[in-house]
Amino acid sequence: MTRLFLVGAGFIAREHANAAFDQRVIPGEVELHVTDSNSAVLDDFVDHFPQAIAHPDATTMFDVPRRAGDIAVIATPPVSHHALVLQALDAGLHVLCEKPLMMTSAEAADVEETARVTGLVLECCDIRFDALPATQQVRRVIADGTIGSPYHVTFVNTAQRARTGFDHLAQSGWFRDPSVSGGGVMMDWGPYDIAVLDEVLRPVRVEIVHAWASAPRTGGPFEEEATRLEQHVGAAMVLEDGDGTRVPVTYERAAATHGEERSTVQVEGSDGAVTWDWLDWMGDGSVRLSADSAGAPTQSTTSHPLPEVGFHARPLARMVGLVDGGRMAPEEAVAVTDAAVFRFDWVRAVLECAETGRPVTVMRAPQLLAQGVA
Repeated sequence: MTRLFLVGAGFIAREHANAAFDQRVIPGEVELHVTDSNSAVLDDFVDHFPQAIAHPDATTMFDVPRRAGDIAVIATPPVSHHALVLQALDAGLHVLCEKPLMMTSAEAADVEETARVTGLVLECCDIRFDALPATQQVRRVIADGTIGSPYHVTFVNTAQRARTGFDHLAQSGWFRDPSVSGGGVMMDWGPYDIAVLDEVLRPVRVEIVHAWASAPRTGGPFEEEATRLEQHVGAAMVLEDGDGTRVPVTYERAAATHGEERSTVQVEGSDGAVTWDWLDWMGDGSVRLSADSAGAPTQSTTSHPLPEVGFHARPLARMVGLVDGGRMAPEEAVAVTDAAVFRFDWVRAVLECAETGRPVTVMRAPQLLAQGVA
């Protein structure tokens, strides 16, 4: 039996609950415990998921006697992540935490150390779009030398009005408060972007050379709040792999812009280039290879079917597989946790560089390098 302990009963928590009771995601019996600080929200959750076992608070829920492989799922606003993750780890649970992992790098370092000491796994939901067939093909194309030596990466996704808490999910007002959310689009969508860049390029060192962040002025019911959060971010990065190869990355993400909407995800190499559809709902899962034949440009396209398990369910599916009923090797637990913290530090580095105007460097944990994770 898989036992899950869900903190939060709002929108994203319900997506985790849907995943929990989907046999494609978790085969076999599932016991779901849940709590929320808002009793009305908790009651409504139980109405929708009557098989869930409700608790008045996280402390009471985490006091349920432990079994190997128990997993806590933290689906609350980011300001609460640090305390709840620590509480869950101290109670002996592996933890799957919604993105962004934490509010600050100091908080991330704290939970990383606690996970290491307890021997438990801490994973983040920034891996929602990890291991899609199209992205896996791109990894192979780079690894086997099809495009030669990569020399530039473009990762640009801009939307005119796609702000969480403003243009959709407006009922979740905490997205509009940086003291609760930790930031705007970089803390909301940035974790997904960075997770994909990490999956494809596996850097051991990331330097944010330059970054900028802006909050475009817009009208509407949240006009005053709109300028409190960055909703358009860009950065010039240099990613270095384990062999010392350095590849510059042009990064841009906007949930609000007065400019044109754009989406380009591309790796350019000495012998070719590859672009791909990295999101479930953008494109058809295609990978497009561009090269040269006798002096003329060529292009070929491969399309991949989307996975049967939807993107909201994938983090839980992956976490249950990782934990494997408590049989996960300790060194693997450390690697998963350290990788999650590395990705979060990368996100924070972009914001820090934009705020200070100074370059910021992030290094992959030494134990990850020793285990060949990079």
